[in-house]
Amino acid sequence: MEPKKKRKFKINGTVIFNIIVAALSIYLIYNFVVTEDGLIDLLKKPDNFKWGWILVGLGVFDLNMVIDAVVTQIYLTAEYPAFRFIDSLKVAFVGVFFGAVTPSNTGGQPMQLYFLSKKNVRIGFGSACLTQKFIVYQLVTTSFSVFAVIMKFGYFQTAFTNFWSSAFIVLGFLSQIGVTALFLVVCFAENVTKKLIRLIYRILVALPFMKDPHRKIRKITREFRMFHSSNRMLMKDKKRMIKIFVLVFVQFICILSVPYFIYIAFDMPAAARAAGVPAGNFFDFICIQSFVLFTSNLVPLPGASGGAELAFSMYYRPYFVLGKVSKIKPAILLWRFITYYGAMLLTAPFSYYTKGKKKADAERVEPEHDDTDEYLEVKKHGESV
Repeated sequence: MEPKKKRKFKINGTVIFNIIVAALSIYLIYNFVVTEDGLIDLLKKPDNFKWGWILVGLGVFDLNMVIDAVVTQIYLTAEYPAFRFIDSLKVAFVGVFFGAVTPSNTGGQPMQLYFLSKKNVRIGFGSACLTQKFIVYQLVTTSFSVFAVIMKFGYFQTAFTNFWSSAFIVLGFLSQIGVTALFLVVCFAENVTKKLIRLIYRILVALPFMKDPHRKIRKITREFRMFHSSNRMLMKDKKRMIKIFVLVFVQFICILSVPYFIYIAFDMPAAARAAGVPAGNFFDFICIQSFVLFTSNLVPLPGASGGAELAFSMYYRPYFVLGKVSKIKPAILLWRFITYYGAMLLTAPFSYYTKGKKKADAERVEPEHDDTDEYLEVKKHGESV
């Protein structure tokens, strides 16, 4: 028996990208820990720092993941009443981890769907649940962002200091609205989806190196049909949808509230009163944090590294820098630890559940009657009508 050959390590685009992201993360952590007014200075001179409020912020953010699991459970039990809540919790944790380690949070849902398929959840139904959950989340976040901009427009304007910061903010806001609109179209406009599939089919046929394009488009078509069928079924129960919207709103408030608990932990309201300026309140902070999120989401890096820190500093500086008191650096580090690095460490062990071979899925069996040609309106020889 011949010994196995060792695989040679190759440097490719993915490796270079991961090295850049890791180097950027290390630099940011170093900057917020070691430099002046960083975490080390905070530990040396606590200045009435209250660690208990950090634990509150950590607990509130973790509650958002539990709520996410509850929403997932509500969706899945519509067709799988015996689906266990512990597995819904695993789905939530898998989504958090893979979303954190992939650019623009793109890896979360595919790995959640993969995990669900291992639990014998139909792919069409699972994708409908996850997509509809994402759409509800986008509708809630976009609606609240618009509300926050209206309510705090004067404060929002102060961030428009130059062309680049203005472009960064506007593009972030428009991209959030655009993503929401796109998913609404895919979810509810079946005719538009059919046209999109036909366009994809024409492109596949035109590619000379593409083997059996009809088979590939047949698979896509079947998945979309099952998705729309499951989506219609989920939308029928109005009470369930209202419950989900309420839960997602509470989940979003949990995410937005973390900076406020950090603000209290630093006793910044007392510093504000000493400086003769109004102290921030809970409503101010959740509105401003919505600005931070839609602005930083534009950065196509895992965890929006760099963009998230810049957005937090840009919007929250007036609250964490008051005269000689500057707590912006440790505040950013604590916020990122609670909402990103800490969450990633907490959920990393659950990535284990996405390993191994997937169980056979009934949806992967070819149907006896395939009417894809009629669905795509193509002739027998594969030509578009």
